[in-house]
Amino acid sequence: MKKVIICCFTVLTTGFLHAQECPNYPADCPETVFIEQSQNMEIRLENDILPQEIDMQDKMRTLITAIMENAAKKLHWEMTELSEYTNEGGLQVAGTPYGQRSPRGIDITFRFFVNNDSLQAWKDHQSIYDKRYMNDISQDYTNIISTTKSPLYARYKDSADYYLNLYTTYVEQHKDEGAALYTKDKHPAYYQKKQTEFLDKLTALSGQTHENSGIESKEAEQEIITRRFRNNTVVQVEFYVNNFTGIAIDQSLGPIESTSVAYPLPHAVLSKLYTVTANQTNESLRKWNNTILVLLGNFLTKPNDYGYYDAGFSHNGQGDELTPKKIKSDKVQNISIVINGNKINIEKMANFIDVNLLNSSIVKQ
Repeated sequence: MKKVIICCFTVLTTGFLHAQECPNYPADCPETVFIEQSQNMEIRLENDILPQEIDMQDKMRTLITAIMENAAKKLHWEMTELSEYTNEGGLQVAGTPYGQRSPRGIDITFRFFVNNDSLQAWKDHQSIYDKRYMNDISQDYTNIISTTKSPLYARYKDSADYYLNLYTTYVEQHKDEGAALYTKDKHPAYYQKKQTEFLDKLTALSGQTHENSGIESKEAEQEIITRRFRNNTVVQVEFYVNNFTGIAIDQSLGPIESTSVAYPLPHAVLSKLYTVTANQTNESLRKWNNTILVLLGNFLTKPNDYGYYDAGFSHNGQGDELTPKKIKSDKVQNISIVINGNKINIEKMANFIDVNLLNSSIVKQ
């Protein structure tokens, strides 16, 4: 029972703290600390990012931010930087000589509020839900405690304790039998089976009480409502400079049901529009209705076995930390862009992605 209390209290407290620290909760909160660290030159130098690589990162941040600010101005949407990452990737090694370093990059994500009325409605709904949820959890806990004090629960518990006592007493009295006590003698196994039987009844009794609360069905309904609010309120745009794999939907999070069609965007190596159904296993895969993936520069246009688009440099020795590099680590070789939201809004945003300007920053062999 104690575990239930801690779990629920943590969920509710987390939501309350988000509401205090993040004025636009339940929308995602900016990762302020990571953004500051990613933009700090001293931290990047300590993390083995070379000065010329830092210069490239800063120039790309400026360029990408300007494109996003222009889109926000033209669309009359409110823009916020959500996250940024400028450190080395998992396969990159500190101390690698400049001439052998694989491409270093920058990942940066922006959030746009497309409708302030929808945002306020989302906030209001979440506030009401949080209060009701807290009451439901409190009542559920009270009901479970009441169940544990019921005569039926006491009988099941007494029976489980009875067979546990029989088991421990019997094993102690027959310990000289050695391995035969557990292989030939049927008494220990029988006592354990009976104890488990009554423990299962205890669990089922308290579990039924929780099921009767209806909390899980309310949570499922809330998730559907949240998805609708998020997609009507938010557009999220992610930029990945010198990306080793172009990914629209991270299939490593679990099985994904989606459809995709070509999305015409002039001068892009590849651009596709994805539609994602709500019945996904992983919660992160259920966030967005639609996604547009745009690939610029050095990418293979045939997906690998996982459905990802590999960077060309990852197949010719130019993505390791050993081979001499034809294009140095501080040069931009590719850019992948992921736009999330509902179809109408992400198509509006895609129209303001200045592909020609981004392409002009890419160095080709």
